[in-house]
Amino acid sequence: MMEATSLSEQSLIEKLDNLPEHTTRDFELKLTKIAETLEETEYSQLLLYLENRIASQTANQILFASFVILTIYARRMKNISQFREIVERFGEKFIDFPLYPHILSLLYKEIGTNDAIEQAVAFAREATQNLPNQVGVLHNYAEAVVHIKEHGFMVSQEELQEAYTYINRVVHLSPRYAKFHCTRGRILAALGKFNEAKEAIRKAIDMEESSKKDYAIRINDYLYHLSRVQTNEFSQVFSDKIALTEKSFDEAKDEIDQSISKLKSENLQMLGFFTAIISFTIGSFNILGDKNFLESALLILILSGALVLAFVGFGLLFQTKNQHPWRTVIISLLSLGVIVGSMAAYYFIN
Repeated sequence: MMEATSLSEQSLIEKLDNLPEHTTRDFELKLTKIAETLEETEYSQLLLYLENRIASQTANQILFASFVILTIYARRMKNISQFREIVERFGEKFIDFPLYPHILSLLYKEIGTNDAIEQAVAFAREATQNLPNQVGVLHNYAEAVVHIKEHGFMVSQEELQEAYTYINRVVHLSPRYAKFHCTRGRILAALGKFNEAKEAIRKAIDMEESSKKDYAIRINDYLYHLSRVQTNEFSQVFSDKIALTEKSFDEAKDEIDQSISKLKSENLQMLGFFTAIISFTIGSFNILGDKNFLESALLILILSGALVLAFVGFGLLFQTKNQHPWRTVIISLLSLGVIVGSMAAYYFIN
């Protein structure tokens, strides 16, 4: 780890010259450790070193390491304008480094505009293609996907599942890195697994090292995401209850509509029944006026059968569901038999 008072040019070269290969996760971790202990004066010295060398030397691992330290420091201190300035001034010198799209993705994610967020995902995916086994790169892609989802962009279920697969792999390979657990919690929340999400973010809060200079910033981020998950969980529960209530209202409405329809049918049948009774009564008096008893009885039977048939037909016309079809058939046949029999008897009498 770099000492706070020994950031001379010679010590810088010695420390950065012995770093792991720049395509590995260890390279990023070593530089993160340096950035975490960097003071403002040391930051200025490192920036000056990069400015003095970048124009006269071909980009190499030492210069790239200096560039990455500066970006890590600015990002972790949430100084996004500083982060952007570093990339704009020196970034084009390092475009051939496989890790460079990863740096760009981190920058665009911090900028946070709609266009920048989409760019962050694109560069994160490019970085995973360059370095498919680098844990930090895989984590950044998973975080970029859930980040764009949280900002209201359309993210397919397949992309979320891919991000979930990546973050599970990352957590398995680096279980002691707190932020990885927070990102996993955010992805779990996006998948609707709120209890697991809250547990993962709380784990990140417990694991974060309080000795780090950016401890308060990182804890604040974790608490923000935890609050967001709890809010989304409440919204989901509330939406589910609304949907259930709407379904209950729809079912009740259907029942009421069926009841009203049935009541209308019954009322019409009763109206027809009373109309038939009145017609039957009036018709009976007219028939009995100039006929003998037997003829009057037969004619009344014919009228009665006809009224019963009319009433059955009226009921079938307005009935929404015929619950006793055989009973209707039997009554109709009996009524028809009464009519035919009475007409035959009346014919033979006369």
